[in-house]
Amino acid sequence: MKTERGMSLIELMIAIVVIAIGMGGTTVLLTSTIASNNRSNTDTTATLLAQMVMEQISAQLITSTQALQVTDCAGTVWTIAATPGTVGTGNGASLRADGTINFNQAQSGLLTSNYAMNYVDCSTTGGSRLVYDVRWNVMWVSTNQSSRMITTSARPAASSVNGLGGALFALPVTLRGIGQ
Repeated sequence: MKTERGMSLIELMIAIVVIAIGMGGTTVLLTSTIASNNRSNTDTTATLLAQMVMEQISAQLITSTQALQVTDCAGTVWTIAATPGTVGTGNGASLRADGTINFNQAQSGLLTSNYAMNYVDCSTTGGSRLVYDVRWNVMWVSTNQSSRMITTSARPAASSVNGLGGALFALPVTLRGIGQ
């Protein structure tokens, strides 16, 4: 009897197909992991921007008339209005029934100015900087006007998400707090 040496052509082809299927699965897994990481990064940045606006407003005294300003990475100076509005509606971006900021309303449609900004982030994604749509609403908590509720919300602007022209849906991050 002759001893067999090596592999036949059919065995070699089967091994290549098995390896190709394994590599294809690994590639899909790696691609989805990278996309998930990118979404987490934009969510974190949106949360930090919403928190920054909330902290700026809450740190200011209710009686203060000093303008709050922040500068983004494009060098744009944004004014943050902090004047509270009436109980239930407030000033600034309109609120939905569940108390979150209504992003269906165009920024130009806000009744009061300086309650929204298109903040340009310093980090780059795919060679370009992300722009975040940040909006806020400030209202009195009660008629005694001693405390105000601050609702801030941020999300990547539709035109800047991964250069897809808004093809990637991004939920806004909403924060609420009480300030005096």
